Amino acid sequence: MGKDVTVTTLGAFLAPLAVGEAFGHLNLTLVPLMGDSDGRLDYVLGADAIEAGTLAITEVGEFGTVPELLVKSTAETMVLLLDGEELVGAKQNRILNTSVLLPPKAETRIPVSCVEQGRWHHASRAFAVGGYSSSKLRARKSRDVGHNLRTEGVAASDQGAVWDEVACCLVAAAADSPTMAMHDAIEQRKQTLDGYVDALPWPDGAQGVIAAISGKFVAVDLFDKAETLRRVWPRLVTGYALDALARQKARSRPFTPKGAGALLEHLGEVACQPCPSVGVGQDWRFESKAVVGQALVAEDVCVHLSAFPNEETTDGRRRGPSIEPPSRRSRRSRSS
Repeated sequence: MGKDVTVTTLGAFLAPLAVGEAFGHLNLTLVPLMGDSDGRLDYVLGADAIEAGTLAITEVGEFGTVPELLVKSTAETMVLLLDGEELVGAKQNRILNTSVLLPPKAETRIPVSCVEQGRWHHASRAFAVGGYSSSKLRARKSRDVGHNLRTEGVAASDQGAVWDEVACCLVAAAADSPTMAMHDAIEQRKQTLDGYVDALPWPDGAQGVIAAISGKFVAVDLFDKAETLRRVWPRLVTGYALDALARQKARSRPFTPKGAGALLEHLGEVACQPCPSVGVGQDWRFESKAVVGQALVAEDVCVHLSAFPNEETTDGRRRGPSIEPPSRRSRRSRSS
């Protein structure tokens, strides 16, 4: 007989969640995920640590290197940096390739991707936290980083693919950017993006959210506690809204709680591969025909889970996600 293989899934983290009522603005719909997590992990967000002067993110040395940044923390607690978070300044703007939980008082190199193709000179010595990547960019990056983590053990993206997604974002936002910077799209469409944020306030108690554009699921973000989602909510919604700008002409249809429930059930069944993290915990990676994503798991806590539709086959062709509702899957299993 073959050796038993333990399958790691997200089911235990997702089972306690309740799906809240959907609410929306224009073509963007959000479905809150309510939980009762005790939030037992003690950490501060990177943006708060930078503001407090206990975290500095800089280039690696004077010359720098595109796919890595140096983080120095003097904080007494752990610091959480988030997948898709924008870092603005230094030699060029970057985004985090994956969520990282930094240990207290540590120096760490973090994996990043460039989102400003046409600049390589210091605008500042250290980085500030900017906006948030679009879900489409994060989805593509997640798939490539997951592949490289599983095969090479390195959380590296496909930099060319990231630049392609940034270019699409700039076109959709009708933004002018001499350096091809994602940040210019955020700044130049600030009034429109702020309209989404103002119309879609954080639902009290929510620790996760499913985002859909024109009725199609585009992202799931779940945190270990509601306070973390509350703190990052405006920037997270800005990232979703960047995608909404690109799909304004798409035919709109409702995204229902039933669809949200089917998505969560599918996510809970997908097999995950735990991979090393540059910080505390493990980087769980998963991919099915329908979804792709990752979860930062530390001390048996899911600190941040992000999932996206898997719209590419292994040979690079586009496809649409296919998530069957539970009723259809149960009928099929009874008939087989």
